[in-house]
Amino acid sequence: MSQTIKERCSRRLSALKSARQPYEAEWKEIAQYAQPSRSRFLNEEQNRNFKRANRAIYNSHAILSFRTLTGGMTSGLSSPSRPWFRLAPFDADLAANGEVKTWLAEVERRMYAFLSGTNFYGAVKSGYAEMGMFGTEACVMVDHWREGAVCHSLTAGEYWIALSDASVPDTLYRRVPMTVHQLVQSFGLDGASDFVRTAYGNGRYDETVNVLHAIEPNEDQAHGAKTARGKPWRSVYWDENDSNAARVLRVQGYEEQPFWAPRWDTIGGDTYGTSPGFDALPDMRELQLQTRRKTQATEFLIRPEKIVPASVKLTGQAGNIVSASSVDAAGVIVPYQMNPAAIGAIMEDVQRCADAVGRLTYADLFMAITNMAGIQPRNIEEIASRNEEKLTQLGPVIERVNNEKLEVAIDRTFGIMSRKKLFPPAPEALQGQPIKVDFVSILAQMQRMVGIGQIERTVSFIGSLAAQFPEAGDRLDVDAAVDDFADRAGAPPRIIRSVEDAQELREGRAQEAQAAKLAAMAGPAKDGAAAVKSLGEMAGPDGLAGLMGS
Repeated sequence: MSQTIKERCSRRLSALKSARQPYEAEWKEIAQYAQPSRSRFLNEEQNRNFKRANRAIYNSHAILSFRTLTGGMTSGLSSPSRPWFRLAPFDADLAANGEVKTWLAEVERRMYAFLSGTNFYGAVKSGYAEMGMFGTEACVMVDHWREGAVCHSLTAGEYWIALSDASVPDTLYRRVPMTVHQLVQSFGLDGASDFVRTAYGNGRYDETVNVLHAIEPNEDQAHGAKTARGKPWRSVYWDENDSNAARVLRVQGYEEQPFWAPRWDTIGGDTYGTSPGFDALPDMRELQLQTRRKTQATEFLIRPEKIVPASVKLTGQAGNIVSASSVDAAGVIVPYQMNPAAIGAIMEDVQRCADAVGRLTYADLFMAITNMAGIQPRNIEEIASRNEEKLTQLGPVIERVNNEKLEVAIDRTFGIMSRKKLFPPAPEALQGQPIKVDFVSILAQMQRMVGIGQIERTVSFIGSLAAQFPEAGDRLDVDAAVDDFADRAGAPPRIIRSVEDAQELREGRAQEAQAAKLAAMAGPAKDGAAAVKSLGEMAGPDGLAGLMGS
């Protein structure tokens, strides 16, 4: 007997839960020390932010470090205040076509405006925090009739993922707790369970319903079908507690992958990623422990434990006066005196742990100039060299974010806007041609600029060598050097002329130089001819012999 779609999804969800289970203990502990309001592992945790927050936090340095990492990644990779992606055709000839460049520039402008009008940038920022702390993030972008698109940013514990044969996430199951009122608003009563129907009929609109949502490649795709079966991606909503094995709330499809789930770093074929949060967890534990011990030691120094006669009642409050006889006062004994130097030793340990957390979370990278010791500002070359050295550590992460997150988000945005007919008609030359995405964010450019130093040194070396050996200059392709330098520096393509245009300018200059040379040569020749004529007139009818005879 064949399984229903609900049974297949439920069976797969059980396997996904087993794959995620080894990570959950660390996720909970990371959230406890770094951001208590994040992570959801039970439906009843949905609105427990204030109850859960800051219960085990004695030192907030980890919170500040991850906040710095989140802000640095957001502004460095996908800032709403500056361009961070560029569209271009794969064909170099098409890229030089003026009509194509104009159309792509207009599409970019409209995509930036569309994303700014949604909650995309807020969801992206939340995602960088999830990646930094838990190693994996997840976000679903859905079409919306009023907002254009809505991004549902998920936190650790709310979702499960699986990988494709290319080792990239292509499956997402998530928990969507809803009230009865929300469920009926979203799906209606036709596919609702008996519990929902009864609760809605009795006015119990705020009862919680455990709704599950599966997004995965559509293995049963019927090519050419206009319904959800014809879409390459399938979406299934169902009520977890509905006993009807065939009943689902909704089945629909997507034309492109509607979610992204990038990982900070992976080990082997692991589904979920590792992160700075995993690396910094031991130091975050010790930081809280040592800060708590420092507080206890300070309190012990200020309010030490005392042995007193039974007749003396000490309150331990500053400024309080206790009346006692001299005999009783002499009977007050402090059995153990706290050494003030112990507090300094503990504070050194606290600072060591805090510095380790800052390094492991890359907070020192994004605060490199602010935290630099010595006179400010330093030499700009020194700052650039230090940043380039540290940015090489973030290189693999930037590539993974570009491939697993931002490129998926751009594809999804382009698809939604195309179906809404928000783009101008494409030029005939671009019809059916693939378009690539180039990332021009600050961090992406800085990664590429690491190679600029080699270009500068090579050109400088050839230039100095050509002063003594002119044939050395023949080895340098100036046009290629300019193109490579401009690409690494992220220069706008419109400010760099094509090789053909540059060649026309060179030919024009060569012609002008040749004309000037001919004009310069014509001057002496003209003067020589005039001199010969003058001599002829002076010689008279006898010619030169007559002139010499005179």
